[in-house]
Amino acid sequence: MVLPRVRRPGLDPGLGFFSAALRRQPSPGSSPGRPGLVCGIALLVLATPATAEVTASAPDGFTSRNTAVVAQPPTKLWAALIRWDRWWSPAHSYSGKVVRLDPRAGGELREDWDGKSVLHAVVVNAQPPSLLRMSGGFGPLQSLPVTAILEFALKPEGAVTRLTMTYRVAGTSASKLDTLAAPVDAVMSEGFARLTRFATTGTPN
Repeated sequence: MVLPRVRRPGLDPGLGFFSAALRRQPSPGSSPGRPGLVCGIALLVLATPATAEVTASAPDGFTSRNTAVVAQPPTKLWAALIRWDRWWSPAHSYSGKVVRLDPRAGGELREDWDGKSVLHAVVVNAQPPSLLRMSGGFGPLQSLPVTAILEFALKPEGAVTRLTMTYRVAGTSASKLDTLAAPVDAVMSEGFARLTRFATTGTPN
């Protein structure tokens, strides 16, 4: 079934990056909970708990956080993380193709196709294998006057690694960012699940 496209004032209605998640956005007053997604993430990380949630949400900003314990040492998890083209879903891109990352300060997370290009984020801090921080508004956030920071923190815990992905978005209340918190969180959490699966099995699917 093809659902109607959700259009929001001030956003590019042609964005494919988060279109599916925008269509799945819960109605006002309903809970944006994602128990199926949380359970799916837990299965990806070899019998370890995982969390995925919007930890703060207001018209002028929100924070999305995902955490999991991955059965890999930090060096191997980092190697998987920086292969963005291997685990990020092409369905959440403008071109329907891969998005590539240059994992060093000043490096870009971008896609190029048919003479076109999109810059999603810029690396502002890369400290392998413990921290990757990027600045950039994904999907519909790109057309809004916001500041957005995506951070991956890798912390060794014995033979495994605790991976935390945090996405902080801030702007003005006129952007009504609380209405975007759930769909953006859903797409980022899907990406996080694909990353943990790729890191442990070699495939994101």
